Amino acid sequence: MAEVVGCFAASHTPLFVLRADRPAPEVRAKVFGQFERLGRTLVERGAEALIVLGNDHLQAFFLDRNPALAVGVASRFRAVRSEAWLPERPGGRPGHEALAGYLLRALLADGFDPTACQELPIDHSVVVPLYRMGDPPIPIVPVLQNTVAPPLPPAARAFELGRSIRRALDAYAGARRAAVLATGGPSHWIGTPEMGRIDEAWDRKVIDVCVQGGADALAKWTQPEIDAGGNGANEIRNWLAAAAAAGNTKADCWVYQPEPLWYIGATILEWPVGPPI
Repeated sequence: MAEVVGCFAASHTPLFVLRADRPAPEVRAKVFGQFERLGRTLVERGAEALIVLGNDHLQAFFLDRNPALAVGVASRFRAVRSEAWLPERPGGRPGHEALAGYLLRALLADGFDPTACQELPIDHSVVVPLYRMGDPPIPIVPVLQNTVAPPLPPAARAFELGRSIRRALDAYAGARRAAVLATGGPSHWIGTPEMGRIDEAWDRKVIDVCVQGGADALAKWTQPEIDAGGNGANEIRNWLAAAAAAGNTKADCWVYQPEPLWYIGATILEWPVGPPI
């Protein structure tokens, strides 16, 4: 049985790299300092594998082939070539092939139908948070949900995914300690006239519900309720999965920093790991 030593959510945006030095120094220190803290925390807790709940921005996939759920089953993961600015590690980032294969089989047995990706170039959804965390030397398993192109899985499906991942980890004997990182969110608009807008009221509503231990209530939100936070708000599906994996506990908000130059309210949450639900 693998002990789950952490369940987190962290915003992602290309602008954490492309405009890293544009906001005020105190904003950069506040946000990037918490990302670095997250990387240190995973290492200090002895995580031997990190499941990264992310989403592809039509970089590895496209509209002609866009799975609702995909699992990267590989020993190394390289950044997509279409985002040539992404910080890359020599040879790519290590994958936990054994856990990925096990998780794939466990999800299939639990009613999910993930696409198995023996090769999966990863975009900024995965690369940027890891980079800002200091690229901790922990093998990853990318689990990508479709949050980009309709039809989208209902939010409740993401919550059930997190429960399924937790059941799988609790029965996994191939690592002593594992962690879960959800990336993306909260409100933002991509490629629309509202791009750059931040809806702080929507953000705080979502964060407050998580802090109160109510991610299961967020899982009941309709698509119009999610869309009120922009097309990028669909990434809270990743948050829902992490919350469910933790046992739907009361999250701690490490940072929430609206930054117009980054187009988002940069957020990091931690759900203390409780009993499975």
